[in-house]
Amino acid sequence: MAQVIPGQGVQKRIKFPEYDRTKGRITSLLTGDQAIPQKNGTVLVKGARLETYKYDGVQRKVDLIMEAPACLFEFRTRVASSSGPMRVYRADGGAVLEGRGFSWQQNPSLLVISNNVRTMTKQGFSLNE
Repeated sequence: MAQVIPGQGVQKRIKFPEYDRTKGRITSLLTGDQAIPQKNGTVLVKGARLETYKYDGVQRKVDLIMEAPACLFEFRTRVASSSGPMRVYRADGGAVLEGRGFSWQQNPSLLVISNNVRTMTKQGFSLNE
Protein backbone atom coordinates (compact mmCIF):
# COMPACT_ATOMS: atom_id res chain seq x y z
CA MET A 1 0.00 0.00 0.00
CA ALA A 2 1.03 3.59 -0.56
CA GLN A 3 2.19 5.77 2.31
CA VAL A 4 -0.09 8.23 4.10
CA ILE A 5 0.53 11.94 3.56
CA PRO A 6 1.60 13.53 6.88
CA GLY A 7 -0.78 16.25 8.02
CA GLN A 8 -3.67 15.01 5.86
CA GLY A 9 -6.65 14.00 7.94
CA VAL A 10 -8.81 10.95 7.61
CA GLN A 11 -12.21 11.74 6.12
CA LYS A 12 -15.20 9.73 7.31
CA ARG A 13 -18.31 8.69 5.37
CA ILE A 14 -16.99 9.65 1.94
CA LYS A 15 -18.80 9.60 -1.43
CA PHE A 16 -17.26 9.57 -4.93
CA PRO A 17 -20.08 9.74 -7.54
CA GLU A 18 -19.76 9.29 -11.30
CA TYR A 19 -22.26 11.00 -13.63
CA ASP A 20 -23.50 10.64 -17.18
CA ARG A 21 -23.07 14.29 -17.98
CA THR A 22 -25.17 14.08 -21.15
CA LYS A 23 -28.22 12.95 -19.16
CA GLY A 24 -27.34 14.56 -15.83
CA ARG A 25 -27.73 11.25 -13.98
CA ILE A 26 -25.54 9.46 -11.49
CA THR A 27 -24.27 6.15 -12.91
CA SER A 28 -22.26 4.85 -9.95
CA LEU A 29 -21.33 5.80 -6.42
CA LEU A 30 -18.27 4.70 -4.43
CA THR A 31 -18.71 5.21 -0.69
CA GLY A 32 -16.53 4.34 2.27
CA ASP A 33 -16.32 4.49 6.02
CA GLN A 34 -12.95 6.27 5.80
CA ALA A 35 -10.78 7.92 3.13
CA ILE A 36 -7.06 8.33 3.82
CA PRO A 37 -4.99 10.36 1.30
CA GLN A 38 -1.84 8.55 0.11
CA LYS A 39 1.48 9.99 -1.11
CA ASN A 40 1.00 8.65 -4.66
CA GLY A 41 -2.17 10.72 -5.19
CA THR A 42 -4.61 7.92 -4.48
CA VAL A 43 -7.03 7.63 -1.58
CA LEU A 44 -7.24 4.51 0.59
CA VAL A 45 -10.96 3.83 1.03
CA LYS A 46 -11.79 1.59 4.00
CA GLY A 47 -15.18 -0.11 4.13
CA ALA A 48 -15.66 0.42 0.39
CA ARG A 49 -19.07 -0.01 -1.24
CA LEU A 50 -19.82 0.69 -4.88
CA GLU A 51 -23.32 0.88 -6.36
CA THR A 52 -24.15 1.03 -10.06
CA TYR A 53 -27.51 2.32 -11.25
CA LYS A 54 -30.07 1.73 -13.98
CA TYR A 55 -32.98 4.06 -14.70
CA ASP A 56 -36.66 3.35 -15.28
CA GLY A 57 -37.71 6.70 -16.69
CA VAL A 58 -36.55 9.13 -14.02
CA GLN A 59 -36.54 6.55 -11.22
CA ARG A 60 -33.05 5.36 -10.23
CA LYS A 61 -32.64 1.67 -9.34
CA VAL A 62 -29.61 0.03 -7.73
CA ASP A 63 -28.25 -2.53 -10.20
CA LEU A 64 -25.00 -3.97 -8.79
CA ILE A 65 -23.35 -3.60 -5.39
CA MET A 66 -19.67 -4.25 -4.79
CA GLU A 67 -18.13 -4.41 -1.31
CA ALA A 68 -14.50 -4.64 -0.20
CA PRO A 69 -12.77 -4.09 3.15
CA ALA A 70 -10.44 -1.59 1.44
CA CYS A 71 -9.40 -0.27 -1.98
CA LEU A 72 -7.31 2.48 -3.51
CA PHE A 73 -9.15 5.14 -5.52
CA GLU A 74 -7.43 7.27 -8.16
CA PHE A 75 -9.33 10.53 -8.77
CA ARG A 76 -7.71 11.32 -12.12
CA THR A 77 -8.53 7.96 -13.76
CA ARG A 78 -11.65 7.22 -11.63
CA VAL A 79 -10.31 3.70 -10.93
CA ALA A 80 -10.77 1.77 -7.67
CA SER A 81 -8.57 -1.27 -7.12
CA SER A 82 -7.41 -3.71 -4.48
CA SER A 83 -5.48 -6.95 -4.14
CA GLY A 84 -7.76 -7.95 -1.27
CA PRO A 85 -11.12 -9.73 -1.06
CA MET A 86 -14.25 -8.37 -2.70
CA ARG A 87 -17.86 -9.32 -3.33
CA VAL A 88 -20.23 -8.06 -6.02
CA TYR A 89 -23.93 -8.90 -6.20
CA ARG A 90 -27.14 -7.88 -7.89
CA ALA A 91 -29.39 -5.77 -5.71
CA ASP A 92 -32.21 -8.31 -6.11
CA GLY A 93 -29.98 -11.17 -4.87
CA GLY A 94 -30.06 -13.04 -8.21
CA ALA A 95 -26.28 -13.35 -8.60
CA VAL A 96 -23.10 -13.07 -6.53
CA LEU A 97 -19.41 -12.95 -7.50
CA GLU A 98 -16.62 -13.20 -4.96
CA GLY A 99 -12.91 -12.98 -5.53
CA ARG A 100 -9.58 -11.56 -4.55
CA GLY A 101 -8.09 -8.60 -6.39
CA PHE A 102 -10.12 -6.24 -8.57
CA SER A 103 -10.05 -3.12 -10.67
CA TRP A 104 -13.17 -1.00 -11.17
CA GLN A 105 -13.23 1.72 -13.81
CA GLN A 106 -16.12 4.13 -13.17
CA ASN A 107 -16.33 5.37 -16.76
CA PRO A 108 -16.91 3.16 -18.65
CA SER A 109 -18.44 0.86 -16.06
CA LEU A 110 -15.87 -1.97 -16.11
CA LEU A 111 -15.01 -4.50 -13.38
CA VAL A 112 -12.12 -6.98 -13.56
CA ILE A 113 -11.74 -9.61 -10.81
CA SER A 114 -8.32 -11.22 -10.92
CA ASN A 115 -8.11 -14.20 -8.53
CA ASN A 116 -10.12 -16.92 -6.78
CA VAL A 117 -13.34 -15.97 -8.55
CA ARG A 118 -16.48 -17.76 -7.39
CA THR A 119 -19.85 -17.23 -9.07
CA MET A 120 -23.35 -18.03 -7.78
CA THR A 121 -26.26 -17.13 -10.03
CA LYS A 122 -30.02 -17.62 -10.21
CA GLN A 123 -30.85 -15.29 -13.10
CA GLY A 124 -27.54 -13.85 -14.36
CA PHE A 125 -26.14 -10.36 -13.85
CA SER A 126 -28.37 -8.23 -16.07
CA LEU A 127 -31.66 -6.89 -14.78
CA ASN A 128 -34.49 -8.69 -16.57
CA GLU A 129 -36.74 -5.84 -17.65
